[in-house]
Amino acid sequence: MNSTMNSPMNPQNAHLLAQLQDIQLPDPVGWWPLAFTWWVLLLSLGAMLLALIWFWIERRRRNAYRREALQQLQQLIDQPYSDPSAQQAAILQINALLKQVAITVYGRAKVAPLYGQAWLDFLKTNAEFIAQPQELLDCLQLAYQTALETESRQALRVWQDYAKQWIRGHHL
Repeated sequence: MNSTMNSPMNPQNAHLLAQLQDIQLPDPVGWWPLAFTWWVLLLSLGAMLLALIWFWIERRRRNAYRREALQQLQQLIDQPYSDPSAQQAAILQINALLKQVAITVYGRAKVAPLYGQAWLDFLKTNAEFIAQPQELLDCLQLAYQTALETESRQALRVWQDYAKQWIRGHHL
């Protein structure tokens, strides 16, 4: 064996050992500046976010008439109707509200001349997935006739439920 390795440190080796420095590691790689693919990803996400915001705002603007009509319908529903004549008047008001919504969406020329069964057929074709009650025409005609309180109350309830569903769910 080598005698210099087992021997205590001599002054010359101690001097050389003191001159050695620890291994210096490089600085860690930072995130900035970003690589090209990160820029593409960030720009794509930003564009998708802007498109989503634009879509939401545009959809909200297009459906403003629905919110307003539902608010008016809720006001009609919340009113107490004690006698059959008030209930019949409410049916006519709900029908007028539905007509107003339909004219807003489909145009006056297409909607204004409709009444009776043609009006109900129009409502059904523009909201096919909403079940139209069989007695809807009878309920509408009941608004123009003298009726018992139970008949007019039931007719009013049918019109309220159908109108709420139709305003929410009709399509172009």
